[in-house]
Amino acid sequence: MGSCRSARRGGFASTISCGSLRTLPVTLNRSTILKEAWRRFRADWPQLLVADFLARAVAVMILVPGVGFLLRAFLKTTDTGVLADAAILSVLLHPLGWLALVTLSAAWLGIVFFEVGQLVVIASAPAGPARLTWLDALCHTARRFRELVVLGGVVVIRLLVLALPFATAVGLLYLLFLRRYDINYYLSARPPAFLGVALATTLLLVGLGILVASRMASWLLAIPLVLLETRGGREALELSARRTRGHRLRLALWLGAWFAATVLLFTAVGGLTALMADLVIPWANPGGLSLAVSVGGLLALGGLANLMVSVLSTLLLPLCLAGLHRALGGAGGEGIPRHHLPRWLRGRLGPGLAGLFLLLAGLGGYSCLRLLDPVGEPVVIAHRGGAAVAPENTLAAFERAIADGADWLELDVQENADGEVVVVHDRDFMRIGASGLQVADATNEALEQIDAGSSFGARFAGERVPTLRQVLDLARGRVGLFIELKYYGRQQALEPRVVDLVEVADMASDVVLMSLDYAGVRRAAGLRPDWPHGLLNAVAVGDLTKLDVDFLAVNAKSASLALIGRAHARGMKVHAWTINDPVQMFVMISRGLDGLITDRVALARQVIALRRDLGPLGRVLLWVAGESGLLRGSGGFSVAEDA
Repeated sequence: MGSCRSARRGGFASTISCGSLRTLPVTLNRSTILKEAWRRFRADWPQLLVADFLARAVAVMILVPGVGFLLRAFLKTTDTGVLADAAILSVLLHPLGWLALVTLSAAWLGIVFFEVGQLVVIASAPAGPARLTWLDALCHTARRFRELVVLGGVVVIRLLVLALPFATAVGLLYLLFLRRYDINYYLSARPPAFLGVALATTLLLVGLGILVASRMASWLLAIPLVLLETRGGREALELSARRTRGHRLRLALWLGAWFAATVLLFTAVGGLTALMADLVIPWANPGGLSLAVSVGGLLALGGLANLMVSVLSTLLLPLCLAGLHRALGGAGGEGIPRHHLPRWLRGRLGPGLAGLFLLLAGLGGYSCLRLLDPVGEPVVIAHRGGAAVAPENTLAAFERAIADGADWLELDVQENADGEVVVVHDRDFMRIGASGLQVADATNEALEQIDAGSSFGARFAGERVPTLRQVLDLARGRVGLFIELKYYGRQQALEPRVVDLVEVADMASDVVLMSLDYAGVRRAAGLRPDWPHGLLNAVAVGDLTKLDVDFLAVNAKSASLALIGRAHARGMKVHAWTINDPVQMFVMISRGLDGLITDRVALARQVIALRRDLGPLGRVLLWVAGESGLLRGSGGFSVAEDA
């Protein structure tokens, strides 16, 4: 059984354990643990801050690139070196995909545990002259990094096993009740079947959340056990579960309360700062000193508040973990080797780190400023013809978009039963025309019976599903077309038919082709290599700019400065969808986006005009305010739209 030991440190309730096989009941006092954590924070905050900074630096410079190397090695096993949208799911259904997921997730969790672990190590030793320094914590945690990665891998595997039956149940619900019509119909109309599945899914997710919270509570001691008692990753989880037995509900509630409080604090800080911005920024003179002072002051205030919340949430939680470990009979850091800095470095590290931080911040700010005022303006691409102001993909929508000043019309094309290329987004007409008829099964005659406008508004009653031929005739000489090739598992000759129709209409110079399906894009490019062709993408793993396309049409969340910069360096354009918020439009233009794909063409035109009238200082400051979240809603922009 091993020897029994008792422990009472720092005011914590005592625990008695015999070896590691069983733990006698103890009483945990949340107030005592928090007070002890706060006391240690006040005593050791310089060491904790340096350790946290260095842990992040090591992660960014060494560990994260290592994970990136693993990811690139895995992506080299794919055909393109990139996984986009549906390809991600198909890979995850393969054993190699599961192996890659577990490996990469384990490495990422190992980095997180490495950062948290250093703070736990510092907090584990007695305060005073015998305290551990950041150097002691860094060296000790680095020696145990392999076991932290193993710990991460075991956690990932156990969570996946835990989630598998729930994911299977959700998948079965979808297959049984939501496969009859296109998913977009269920999301927009929310019929009883959808609501029932949504309720069942919510209950399943709540059940899964409870189980995960229970598991996480039982694993709270795993990091201290790996670092302070030299346990292996799997052994640490099992031992942590035994030591926390009888306390898991309370620990789960504590953990939930901690994260809820952190989220609430960040939300409150962001909300209050944004509220102040709404009161100050709209009244400032764009481009003038008042705008600079108001934006600068709010950024400083918001940044300081967020920094304080971040420091407290980042540092206090590991301190509480160390205290909880002691309260449940864990060993301290007395046996961890001490290290000493070289004499020439003593007294210089703090100022050196501060200087490095300021240098990196300055370089980052300078790099951003160089990119903030791009030459030129983005084109405005009417998403499905401007789906916010007219029924999508109809001739009425396309006419309205042209009148509102769209440079391009974006539309979706499929083949129907007669081989006609028709303009429609979903695989059926349930959402736009209350008909469950599949597009692939619809004849030209059947299409004439579908009212594609009444569901949007009575004044659009009688709008029909147009053919590509009709849209080409409408657009010729007036506007360009972004044609998205849609595939729903049934494809006969979509690409050659689209190409033939475009050439007959003499619009080859005014058309670009794109699709979510990279194979479809390559087929189209093979037919007309000189036509612009691009990939439409929602989610990707890997560098999309390495694909053989002329442009990317990505989800707005993916249109980062880095992606846009890489694409432009390779001569590739980037468009983003679907951007309907004026602040987001302003931010995306400042990032150098080539095209705004929007449901609100008139609004986009007004934002572009407003930005054009601002001076360079006003553009930069409003970009910073929008990027940082200071601007919300209209952001004080005097924009209006006749919908």
